[in-house]
Amino acid sequence: MPRTGVIGLTASLGLWGCVSSADTGMFQHTIRLAERSDYPCPAVAAMDGVPEAVSPWTSEMPTVVTGSASVVRGQGERESEAQDITGASWNRALAQAPPPPGQITPVLDTPAEGKTQLPARTISGVLVRVNGEPILEQEARSLARWMIEDYVQRVRPASLNDESERKAVEAEVSRYLPEVVRQLVDRELLYQEAEKRVPPRGMELVRKAAQQEIDKQLRRRRQQLGFRTDDELREYLERQNVSLEALRRQVERSLIADEYLRTLVRPKFEQIDRRQLWDYYQRNMKKFERPERVEWQYIFISAREGARYLQPGEAANPAKARAQAEMVYALARQAKTPDEFARIAEQYSDGPSRTGEGEGHNLATIRPVEIAELVWKTPPGQVGPLVAAADGRGYHIFRVNKHEPARTIPFEEACLEIRRELQNQIFLAERERILRELRSKAHIEYPGSYKPPP
Repeated sequence: MPRTGVIGLTASLGLWGCVSSADTGMFQHTIRLAERSDYPCPAVAAMDGVPEAVSPWTSEMPTVVTGSASVVRGQGERESEAQDITGASWNRALAQAPPPPGQITPVLDTPAEGKTQLPARTISGVLVRVNGEPILEQEARSLARWMIEDYVQRVRPASLNDESERKAVEAEVSRYLPEVVRQLVDRELLYQEAEKRVPPRGMELVRKAAQQEIDKQLRRRRQQLGFRTDDELREYLERQNVSLEALRRQVERSLIADEYLRTLVRPKFEQIDRRQLWDYYQRNMKKFERPERVEWQYIFISAREGARYLQPGEAANPAKARAQAEMVYALARQAKTPDEFARIAEQYSDGPSRTGEGEGHNLATIRPVEIAELVWKTPPGQVGPLVAAADGRGYHIFRVNKHEPARTIPFEEACLEIRRELQNQIFLAERERILRELRSKAHIEYPGSYKPPP
């Protein structure tokens, strides 16, 4: 596995990255307690030097931070507000919460009720105990393998069928294991705290939602790997030494710990006011400078063997390549919208992007270089000239969709981005504070040969 893959995994996944932000909707629906609207740029009493709010946003855009990463939800997605996770008020609210929309068929023997049950847990496999609760090497390795394979599937679909890729994954599991163990310890501390403070009814609902979420992930993994049945996926997991029971348990605990942490931090987000947003904007003005840029689409018609218009094994034919390029160019000139051009690219292009997205947005980064000047000068909404590649390898066809001048994003437009950044800062600081406090009260021991890195 390339180093960039592991760097991306470490930076963007974290422990709770095993549950992607796009897939947590059902789980979050269960704990949602009240729909609300808010302003990313809160309207407050007029303050000297702070522009008045011009137009309110229809909904708040909270940041979902998982592990060491932060994922911001798309504009317009409404986020519910969790009340205090402790005490009877949370219990009453949870009792009134509607069930998740739609029922998902259990995948691979979903536990019927309550906590996820594991087979008898052998003492010999214990890496660490957190207040007496063991974390097994098999569990840690299963979770690490699941996370790494998920990452590989997203960046290089179907590559896990390759033997060398599977060996690389196993090597990364061992290398990534200390980070997984560290995060499992932090997760366990939060989970145990949630168990103490969340009413039983609340935990029951959250566990049910967590199991449904895990079913979704298993179904997605089955589709990624091209398996038709659950039995095929089960056999694959067993060959990879992934314990399904351990995986279910770890993902369930991760979901609960993550949601509990977010609920604790949520009130801090409400303290962000317009003055803080404005001060950040003033201190970081360069962050909101945007250079002149173009958005464009690209089709490449190859004149070499293997071009899409050639039959398998057919030799390259310059005349045929020219005729194909002229035919596709005529179609491209008829395209009235980016979507129409994209469909033509998907059908005919031999280029790297079948969606037709052009590479680079300014004069220095547009590729191929030989058409950069033409792309930069072509008016928006127009298809440029048909260009023969200088080395004879094919033909370039492009359409410019937008050409935006250099500008500084105004404060009102930047508010949402600033709010996300401040929320991220608050979350990371609060997360570390909470975990530091929990660690100071916890009994954490490493009974075997495994020792955490310094």
